[in-house]
Amino acid sequence: MTFYRFIWWIAYAVAALLFRVRVEGRQNIPSNGGFVVAINHCSYVDPVIIGVAAGRELWYLAKAELFSVPGLGWLIRNLNAMPVDRRRGDRSAIMTWTQFLRAGRPVLIFPEGTRNKKPGFLKPRPGIGMLVHRTQVPVLPAYISGTTRIWKTVLGLDRLTVRFGKPIQFCADQLPERRKDAYYFISKQVMLQIGKIGQAQRKAGAVAPAERIMRR
Repeated sequence: MTFYRFIWWIAYAVAALLFRVRVEGRQNIPSNGGFVVAINHCSYVDPVIIGVAAGRELWYLAKAELFSVPGLGWLIRNLNAMPVDRRRGDRSAIMTWTQFLRAGRPVLIFPEGTRNKKPGFLKPRPGIGMLVHRTQVPVLPAYISGTTRIWKTVLGLDRLTVRFGKPIQFCADQLPERRKDAYYFISKQVMLQIGKIGQAQRKAGAVAPAERIMRR
């Protein structure tokens, strides 16, 4: 058993027993090949919950400052995290994730670039657009709710929910010819899809078809 899978089982137990995580749209997750999981970002626990909900081993970006924290840096590095410098365009990170996606590894990205606890979304950054444009892999949009006030889920006053939408494939003839415009176009379209999934989730409420997290 790999270190990632060992930690996954621990996170799985906590998510199932303590937070009662509900997963919707699991059938939309590709069973093989590289793709980008794009989701809104509300809390530090989001990557853990999404990793548990997805089942497949994920690779993700984390802000460079976290890797200097004793213990935490070692842990996240061994859980497939890679540092990214948010103060500038970190092309080395893009190059690495390009290689990972082409090798068939799923990559988790937060298009907003940082946590957002306020209603609505932040303006998406072009990084996800650049990555998708370079690799031509599908994007799996998703929406997470209930992590803003995690203590409510522990008390049974709220519930953590992850809803996966259907994969999006961007074709060259759909995109602007200028690369920079194409990056922003992809980023905006992905964010729009995440918003639609969130709206559908709120409208569906407790009657939405759902399943508890389970081993894939």
